[in-house]
Amino acid sequence: MNWQKQRQHVLDRLAFVPGGTDREGNALLVVSTSQVQECSYENLVSLLALLSDTLPPSTVFTVLLDTRHIHLKQLKFYLRACQQALYKKVRQVLIIQPEKFLDQQKINFDLIVSGYTLKTVLISMHKLSKFVDVNQLPEQFGGTLGYDPDAWLEVKKWQQYLTEIDADSSKHNSDDDQRLEEFVSKLQSTKRVEDEYSASLLKRSIREVKLKEEENSKEGLIKDHTAGVSDFLDWIEGSGEKWLNSLCQVADNVDEAESLVKQHEELTNKTKEIEEQSHQLAEMATRLMAACPQVAIVLQKTREQIRDVAEHFAYRVEAQTQFAVSNKTFREKVGEFIKKSDQMLEKVCAEDGNSVKTIEELTSTKKELDDLVNSMNVSFESAMDAGEETVAKARQYAEVLPTEEFVSHIASSLTYISQRQNRHNELASVKRLEQQQHIQLMTTYGDCDQAIKWLGELKETLHKEYSLSDIDEDAVRHLRTDRQNLDRTAISTYQYGKQLLSMAKNSERSSNKEGSSEERKEKLEAAWKELDLAIQNNEQRLKVVESFMATHRQMMDRVNEIERSLRERLRVSGKLNSITMSTDRKRLRNDIEELSNIGKMLSAQINADHTTTPQDRQTAIKQISDKIDEVMTAQRRMESLIGEEEEAGSSSSGKEEKTTPRKSRPLSKVPEEEGGDLSPVFPRAVRLLETNEGIAPAIRLSKNESYL
Repeated sequence: MNWQKQRQHVLDRLAFVPGGTDREGNALLVVSTSQVQECSYENLVSLLALLSDTLPPSTVFTVLLDTRHIHLKQLKFYLRACQQALYKKVRQVLIIQPEKFLDQQKINFDLIVSGYTLKTVLISMHKLSKFVDVNQLPEQFGGTLGYDPDAWLEVKKWQQYLTEIDADSSKHNSDDDQRLEEFVSKLQSTKRVEDEYSASLLKRSIREVKLKEEENSKEGLIKDHTAGVSDFLDWIEGSGEKWLNSLCQVADNVDEAESLVKQHEELTNKTKEIEEQSHQLAEMATRLMAACPQVAIVLQKTREQIRDVAEHFAYRVEAQTQFAVSNKTFREKVGEFIKKSDQMLEKVCAEDGNSVKTIEELTSTKKELDDLVNSMNVSFESAMDAGEETVAKARQYAEVLPTEEFVSHIASSLTYISQRQNRHNELASVKRLEQQQHIQLMTTYGDCDQAIKWLGELKETLHKEYSLSDIDEDAVRHLRTDRQNLDRTAISTYQYGKQLLSMAKNSERSSNKEGSSEERKEKLEAAWKELDLAIQNNEQRLKVVESFMATHRQMMDRVNEIERSLRERLRVSGKLNSITMSTDRKRLRNDIEELSNIGKMLSAQINADHTTTPQDRQTAIKQISDKIDEVMTAQRRMESLIGEEEEAGSSSSGKEEKTTPRKSRPLSKVPEEEGGDLSPVFPRAVRLLETNEGIAPAIRLSKNESYL
């Protein structure tokens, strides 16, 4: 009986001998009630017969059946199988009855009617201990006896092993023999009937195998060895050589490379079997040399030949396998490089679209392209390294491989990927240059817009921070210095904007893109025009202030000079009259009056400038008024010299001359903005300033123009 066919049924415990006995000493045989529908009647009969053979032929069985969960037809199925397989070996069949009374009566009736030759006992579960001790019952019946189907299968395995080595002594293995002896000793130590019986059968089989080996003649062993050597050499020189040569090639892609590696793995496994066979043949030759000294020399040469042939064949297999694995890695790296290069090429050839992108978007796109290019180049370097390793592997096994052919094939692949990498890098360089030009153009646009914004900010700064808030020489001098710095900054910013526009126009022309440089040029010119106009207005106002201050200094000098002259004449002649230096004094009065008019007009312009705070405007107006008052006070002090002399001489002539000082409107009464005709005396002040060396003359304006 082939126990391999019943292996799964044994593991499923369809039927088994647990090793226990009933109270009369009969061996127990348990037939499972849960696997009936999964086993045919023939398989069940075969399994029961196989189990009965594991015990001595004189063994009588007590069969345990559990009918609590089966139908009546299934019970008949079991009983018929037991009756056929265990004919005259069954002492009794203990049937554990179901719980329902009606089912019990049906089973009892069926047992009476069917007339089985087997002795059947229908009992309940709790009465089972009357027939079998608890320590002899399996666990499924509430007992404590353990059962391991693997142990029973191991007995069959060793029986099969002995059968195989009996048929073919070459399958004999010393390690297996050692394990078999240990297993037999283990069976004997259990003191179980079936184990002792199995141990005795195994011992007997071992003795038979040994006797048969001893009976084999020396000539038969030599003949077998010769046949084995012949078959070994025939396979290596025939099928093995053809198989090895068919795999001696270079794969051009990953799929072919993977297929070659798998085939080499199969050949490697076969080579291991061949090497094991060569070891067995060599070992057999060694034993025959000891047993047959007359043929020892021939056997020794044969043993060496077998070893040399096996080692050389294994070396060739190893060489081709190593090259195939290295070539597979190289093809994978090449495939990865091609994939990366295609992704990069797709990014290079992608349309940018007509939408205007920001600098951030352009920078992000450029970074993506750079990342793809770097990834492609890294993959290329990896592929080149893998190719060089493959070439080195081919040269390492040059004595057993067609190295020149393999190296030439790998070199052509390396040349291809190198040219591909160069082409793609050139395309990427062009694309990156285009992106860089676009980024530069957008950056230039942004800088140009910033320059326009700066011009506007300079204009606002000119209005807010460069107004006349303090009519003082130091303040005006500092204001003039700061204004010059602002002028230089304004001109530099304007020139910078023009340079940016020129760069933007060149970038647009080189990249064939429609830009907005003309629009920005108009904005730049407009911003510069407004700033230049504001600078001119500020310059005119500053010149008027400087002219006013220069005139104030001149008036003070002239008053002091005339006063010194009068005092000198008074000291020399002892007297002064109204005609003394009358021309100079009259001209001085007229110039002072004109200075007063200039101060009034300047105060009106300052008061109308709302870019400064009211406090700063009132402070500047007061300073102008104070300077005019200072000149007029000095002039009155000078005139008082002549007035005193005339009063002293009026007592002799009896005439009294009264002078009425001219009243001038205070500067604080100046309106917010004066218009209309300018004072006719103002051109005289201009001429007066023109005669003073080193003082910038005031600007003469028309009737409709403002000084500021």
